[in-house]
Amino acid sequence: ALGQNRLNAPQNDNNIYGFLGGGLLGSPTTRTTDGSGANGWFGVQRDLQAIIAVKSDVVTRQNTVGITVNYIPTGWFTNKLTLGGDLVNDEITAYFPKNSRGSYSGLLNTGQNFQQRTGVERYTVDYLGNLKHRFGSEGKWAVNGSGGIQFISTRNDFITVTGIGFVTNANNVPSSASTTSGTGQRNEVRQRGYVAEAQLANSDRRFVNVGVRVDEFSVFGSQVAPAVLPKVGASWVISEEPFFEPLRSFFGQVRLRSAYGQTGRAPGAGAALQTLSAQPSINGIVVESGAVPRNPGNPDLKPERGAELEYGFDMSLFSDRVSVEFTRFDKRTKDLILNRPLPPSLGFTENPQVNIGGVRNAGVEVSVSATPIKSRVFDWDFLVGMATLKNELTDLGGVSPFGTLNRFTEGYQLGSFVSKRIRNVNEATGVVTVADTFEVVGNVFPTFEGTLSTTFTLFRQLRLTGQLDTKRNFSVYNNTAYFRETQLVRSNLRLDTLQQTRLQRLRKYGNPTPGQPAFVQENGAATTVGEARDGFIQPGDFVRLREISATWNIPSRYIGFMGKAQSASLAFAVQNVKLWKNKAFEGPDPEVISNAGGQFSRDDFLTQASPRTTLLRLNITF
Repeated sequence: ALGQNRLNAPQNDNNIYGFLGGGLLGSPTTRTTDGSGANGWFGVQRDLQAIIAVKSDVVTRQNTVGITVNYIPTGWFTNKLTLGGDLVNDEITAYFPKNSRGSYSGLLNTGQNFQQRTGVERYTVDYLGNLKHRFGSEGKWAVNGSGGIQFISTRNDFITVTGIGFVTNANNVPSSASTTSGTGQRNEVRQRGYVAEAQLANSDRRFVNVGVRVDEFSVFGSQVAPAVLPKVGASWVISEEPFFEPLRSFFGQVRLRSAYGQTGRAPGAGAALQTLSAQPSINGIVVESGAVPRNPGNPDLKPERGAELEYGFDMSLFSDRVSVEFTRFDKRTKDLILNRPLPPSLGFTENPQVNIGGVRNAGVEVSVSATPIKSRVFDWDFLVGMATLKNELTDLGGVSPFGTLNRFTEGYQLGSFVSKRIRNVNEATGVVTVADTFEVVGNVFPTFEGTLSTTFTLFRQLRLTGQLDTKRNFSVYNNTAYFRETQLVRSNLRLDTLQQTRLQRLRKYGNPTPGQPAFVQENGAATTVGEARDGFIQPGDFVRLREISATWNIPSRYIGFMGKAQSASLAFAVQNVKLWKNKAFEGPDPEVISNAGGQFSRDDFLTQASPRTTLLRLNITF
């Protein structure tokens, strides 16, 4: 499979040349006609044409190759070998054209071309053999055994080059610039795993599974023992038992199930190694190569281990008109891998990864699907689903809570939002009193998620579908508002009393009286909005109309002119139709996360909201 995607996008996010970040921020009061060139934009000569002239391209090429070989020497012995490769390459360009009007800052006006190349190569070798055998009276007993081995190799390449200063925009490759610079990085991680599993079945309604997986990760080197991960499970189709006979008029199939298993997680490449950063060393007038500490590493780092117990049931009711699935899960993780902060005096610029404490994730998952109406003219189907989550840092290994905005604190969610919580706001005096220390004020992960979808089918030809989603009890850090209103100080929210009440402004910015501290702790000490961020940690609860669609199965009499066409359908859909959010959330979309790669964070920083998308699709089968 070969694929290529080309994206031309404007500058955005935390960028003075971005549409949201500051490129087109301005005020008509700063526009003059006195020949000074002030045109209303905060950036000198940074008008619409200057922003449009900045070119930002991302080209992604993906090549996927694979081959699967099945060998079945007998009916009871099967073999499967899979070889695969996935190669993804990104080419990123950010080009500022040379100009004489001073549209940009400093040397950017001489022309700059930034090029970035990233490549990910992942290769897999996977073998699985399976044995099966029936025995006992009438073959009531069956055993299936399987075993295999897996190799995964992942290599990441990263290189950038920047050229500054061009003679002409017609020749803007970095090598033609007067000044060039570049960086590069490469790492490779290998994983080897062995798996064995056996299943014992009785009368095709009672099942027991046992298995084990052994994983080795190159990131730990040879000093760390492989991770041995066992699992065991059982299921029972009780509706097939004779004693269930009186209930079969009400229930269809009923299955009970439970399982226990362990999982392992490894960090990225080089996490266990001590690393240095290259720095120039000046010896008199001679510049030599030198190095400074970067990351102390952790030779004792080992895989993160998780053990999960889950149980539940699946059942159908009313002649299979209603189906119910229920699962209760409880996962305990130990040797949690986190970045432990180091004192700056040690000289390292990166914090090492360490195994600290434990985490618990527990909750329930429930889904109910039903067909209340089914006829030749009209069908009605719906699905209701919900899931709860209790994420708790149960043990921090004796380490004190750490983190600023997102903190790791025993008894709370991983990376919970913290702030010096507001205790009192005196609107008359403007004094805002806050706590002396950081306190947890919000969750990063939703504790409840739900979905509702329904489908109406008319005359077996026209299908109408809609879906609602919701997430509850989580917070979003509105970093857009914080950045604009406390750093740039260019937002009118501070001044416009029609948009914010005095109480809202005091909660966000503190005391506006000159010479007075913004916030006062209970112990009398002064503090700033950087530590008292209650007003910017906002509830993210929402309900979204995720999609509505209509699909028409075109009758054969309308497609006969296409010769051998067997069937055709026409579909129309609108995604992200409507959003209902908490009134206290001031951002455009609480579901958007700026730092998608962040493991324990959720913030909105000048990020475009999820767009409404309209799709029209015609499918024809010959």
